Amino acid sequence: MTDVQARPAFDLTDPPTEPQATQTDPQADALRHEREALRTRVAERMLPKARYLSADMHRLEMQRLWPKVWQWACLEEDLGKLGAFRTYEIGDQSVLITRGAEGKLRAFYNVCQHRGNRLRTGAGVTREIACIYHHWTWNLDGTLKSIPDRDQFDPMDDACLALRQVRIDTWNGFVFICLDPEAPELADYLAPLTEKLAPYHFEQQTCTRSVTMPIAANWKTVVDGFVEVYHLQGIHPQLLRFLDDVNTTYEVWGRHSAMYMPMGIPSPRLKAPDDDVTLRELSAKGSGYHGKVLRSSRYFREVDGKAELTGGVTVRQALIEAGRAEAEELGRDYSGLTDAQVADDHHYFFFPNVIMNIDAGHFIASRIRPHATDPEQCYFDMHVFDWLSPEQKAARPRRQHVEVAPGTEVGRVPDQDFTALPTVQLGLHSNGFENVRLSDQECRVLAFHTSLDEYLFPA
Repeated sequence: MTDVQARPAFDLTDPPTEPQATQTDPQADALRHEREALRTRVAERMLPKARYLSADMHRLEMQRLWPKVWQWACLEEDLGKLGAFRTYEIGDQSVLITRGAEGKLRAFYNVCQHRGNRLRTGAGVTREIACIYHHWTWNLDGTLKSIPDRDQFDPMDDACLALRQVRIDTWNGFVFICLDPEAPELADYLAPLTEKLAPYHFEQQTCTRSVTMPIAANWKTVVDGFVEVYHLQGIHPQLLRFLDDVNTTYEVWGRHSAMYMPMGIPSPRLKAPDDDVTLRELSAKGSGYHGKVLRSSRYFREVDGKAELTGGVTVRQALIEAGRAEAEELGRDYSGLTDAQVADDHHYFFFPNVIMNIDAGHFIASRIRPHATDPEQCYFDMHVFDWLSPEQKAARPRRQHVEVAPGTEVGRVPDQDFTALPTVQLGLHSNGFENVRLSDQECRVLAFHTSLDEYLFPA
């Protein structure tokens, strides 16, 4: 594992302020003061609560952040057939992604060049892109195909009427789009995540489940809640019996970050850590992916309903052994993974809104999207991936993405988060609260907001 740091390695000085408005422009001066109050107070490690509530902050993000960054829009498998299409919405912008001739993926602004009608919603398969309003039609490559009664228009250049393209690129089965023609290439934008995650072989893994849930919270409230483990003692106390939150380590690389959570080791916060309790809790059915791996260990057995480990091995050693054995049995390449990567939960953040909980042979990729108009609402898209054998792939039913109502159970740990986050959002309204204060354990939160301000408040 690379060296880690408990604090982010960036300049702990407040970013430069925007140019001051002249005294003859009171409206501009008021706006400057309002936006100054939205900035991250880096040196003090404080975040004004208005960042999560302000309609102006929301407008700034829609204008200065989302059009400038690479965004995970969908999966390549979602566009497996010729003519497959899928739409992706961010704020008031909609992008249409298609698979055309020779299997090429393209992305376009999802709008008719005649009267501005939105061309497609959702996903499907089509031979052409036709507007249902007046039936202007485009080919899958975005070129104009036909215009009914064209002779009644003034002369028009077909090239000018082509669908406006959006930048598109892929990484390990993930399809990314970017609305900014001047942004860096995807590989440069994602660095160094692509190199660090290569040994996990995402390209071999298949999305087996996916769900979207609305959350009554600002999208940043949700990101903050998923990039630290300081909250485990409050929201997820059951995890402390087999996850060491205190000795979780962190790395920050500019806009992106990671944390590494040791598994099979109880938290030092427990008054009397007990290996038997760790074994019982982690091996219990419903304990998640690590529990399944542990139960497959050759050292694991149940006697009269009680979990035991033979051979004098620890829970963590059993996790490592079972993970390596499963890889060998199923032909998975774990040669680039350390024992810690095989046993532990490694968590990566892709700026600005993707989080991944990564285990050997399994990971969960989640995306947090802001509501188009309401800064206190967002959407949480969760995708579960597993490294399946060819036989398992062939036998599995086609995945159906599910949109669920708030409060729907999707898993014990995320359910606990989804219950807590709306109460955090409500609390931000209190007249007795002004600023979020961050600890060393929340260094990834500070790094996230510092990077965000680089887009919102450029020098």
